[in-house]
Amino acid sequence: MRLVAAVVVVVLVLVAGTATFLGTRGLLPWQSVPVPSLDQLAGKQGATVDSLTADQVEQELRSEGFQTTRSQQYSGKSAGAFLAFSNVSEGQQLRNGDLVGIIESLGPGVPQGTVGARATDSKQTLAGMNVPVTYRAVYTSGGSMTDSSGSTMTLTDGMVAATYPADGQPVTDTGAGITVAVATTDGSGIPVDYYGQDPDTVEADLESRGYTVAWEPRFATKANIGKIVGSDPALGSAAAAGTSVTLYYGVDSNIVGAMHDEALALSGDSSLLSDLTAAAGLYCKADGSDCITLSEDCGQRSCDLYSSQTGSADVSGMTELFPCFFAQGTCMYNPDTTTSLGTDRAPHWEDSPLLFGDTGTFELTTWRQVTSGYCGTDGDWKYWKRETMSGGNSMQVCVDGQIRDDPGVNSSLDDPGYQMDDAWYVYVPVGADIKAVEDMGYFDADAMSQAASQGEPDSDTPYLIARDPSLYTDQQRRQYKHDVFPDLASVDMTTSVNPSIAFLGNHARYAVKPAPSAQSAYYLVENPTDPNNLASFPQIPDGQIGDPSVPDSKSSDQQQADQAAAERQAAFEAIAGTYNYQFPYFTFTSEFSGGVGGADCGTTTLTLNSDGSYSESFTVYSQPCDPGANYTGTITDIQKVDDQTYDVTFSGPSDASVKSAISQGQKGQVWLTGRKVTEAPVCTADQWNQMEAGQGNLTCNQVSDITDDSGLLEKTVLVPDVSDLNKDLTGPNYFYVYLRQ
Repeated sequence: MRLVAAVVVVVLVLVAGTATFLGTRGLLPWQSVPVPSLDQLAGKQGATVDSLTADQVEQELRSEGFQTTRSQQYSGKSAGAFLAFSNVSEGQQLRNGDLVGIIESLGPGVPQGTVGARATDSKQTLAGMNVPVTYRAVYTSGGSMTDSSGSTMTLTDGMVAATYPADGQPVTDTGAGITVAVATTDGSGIPVDYYGQDPDTVEADLESRGYTVAWEPRFATKANIGKIVGSDPALGSAAAAGTSVTLYYGVDSNIVGAMHDEALALSGDSSLLSDLTAAAGLYCKADGSDCITLSEDCGQRSCDLYSSQTGSADVSGMTELFPCFFAQGTCMYNPDTTTSLGTDRAPHWEDSPLLFGDTGTFELTTWRQVTSGYCGTDGDWKYWKRETMSGGNSMQVCVDGQIRDDPGVNSSLDDPGYQMDDAWYVYVPVGADIKAVEDMGYFDADAMSQAASQGEPDSDTPYLIARDPSLYTDQQRRQYKHDVFPDLASVDMTTSVNPSIAFLGNHARYAVKPAPSAQSAYYLVENPTDPNNLASFPQIPDGQIGDPSVPDSKSSDQQQADQAAAERQAAFEAIAGTYNYQFPYFTFTSEFSGGVGGADCGTTTLTLNSDGSYSESFTVYSQPCDPGANYTGTITDIQKVDDQTYDVTFSGPSDASVKSAISQGQKGQVWLTGRKVTEAPVCTADQWNQMEAGQGNLTCNQVSDITDDSGLLEKTVLVPDVSDLNKDLTGPNYFYVYLRQ
């Protein structure tokens, strides 16, 4: 009994001591304790209140017996910084084990819900992001707009129509900061509230207001398939009546079948040139931390797509993105025929580029990745002559990492290098079957295992998977052909064996890394306003954000649009008329599908109209000249060079058999009466006679009958740019001139 009593006494003493210990620290369940102040938390961490991180605060709170939970929001503090308590205040009495909410900073960004709110309501919040914030006015008709999340809102003056970065996305460029597009009904133009509307309704509205309308597809989210997702001029911009407006409407993977059919039809061409711009847009990781821009750049013949990862056409060249190339052995294989067009031609579409399958996916890569070789040391690899990949008659070869200008070197010495390009994308539109692509073994097996734990990509949004060169070894990224295929005699010596070309038909291919996942996907960022065009919208003065009528800025913008339209119309009227060339007034070599024409071929008549349209017809005098076809077209661009000179660009005919200089879609110049002729040497009558008689070595052209003695034009002429047709403007037999009657 004494022993039991002693044990009880000891236990009571221990309990009392423990209770005293816990009680002095406020850790007993029935006790209340204050939430530590920020000064206390900072002092224990050896930090300042402003430098406290969410991790530090959580650590101290848990050590004092509190439970914690976290939430995040954008702020002017760096990512990870502690912002505030979400559910309690400093010094508030809580019981042991109660929950304390910690708000953690995500860094600067656009808080969710900014779009659709009043610009004045978000001004203070955005100003607190500590990055530049610019407000710009976008035109609205005051109608309803469906945003990228599917929510419908009525855009009234002063409402936020869009932001860049997009609503709920972080700021990745702190120098550019945040741009806020604020709706205004002042002025006229292309309403931003067209976004998400029915295309037929939008077209009817534009045409009723005097605009002309064209259509182009754009890959879009599931919610926007068949709806307006953009325009050119951009949604929300000022545009004078009469302007041609291109409407972009949302499409899904169904359009890939049409791309596939067109590629087969172009089996003799180098690549698929059209419809690819449907992929243009901004693509970002789900958290907005990393983005790729696919931008459209339209030249005189076609519109090309470029990636922000590889630069534009004037940066190292050959950076256009294409889904298919004739240089790759499997690419233009036609599964409907049994003709073998190369050693690596695939017997089934499953072994061809993804474009030729029925998965709805396709690849995008640069022209240089497929057609260019590399030569040099590991530290200094450079592009080299594209035509040297198989040796032959090239003036350059690559030997032991050195480019040699030696046409006598045997082609067997060619040792081109392979370099993995920054751009190799698998594009996955809405409705595409990426699982089928994975099952083909397209992606690396280890990458697939890693992706399995990262979640599936969002199939309701178009995305691309970008091959990451950093996931490959140095040798895989850059190597010589003999490193890959020691027995060069046993393989095709074209670029189809480049292991960096990941088409399934390439037996040398490296499987693509990473594999598709929620973390690896770059998602299309849909936005009513194109981020690339935001700078063109008028800026709103700080004091007028709530009422963005900005009459001076808007009228200036409208005035510029009206002035540009007026100048364009004046240019059309200045060059309008009927032109022709006819032997022997001007020397030329005319190319028609039947052969080379001459004096007996006849006359080409070209009519330029004041509305920018034109027509051309050919009159045959005698055979064997092929008359080609009569056709109409448009002047796609006209620029005034000076008072007597206009640069023009022609659309070219739909009939590919027509081969005159104008019908190739070439650029040209119209020289008005009174212009000094300097581009092509002018022959005097005596000089022309000497040249015709074979006397002397003259390089001049017979335009003397339309110029005065000082070389000033007495009649207006159109001089096409025929450089792309291998014509020499300074040669006596290759000078096209259309004379206005």
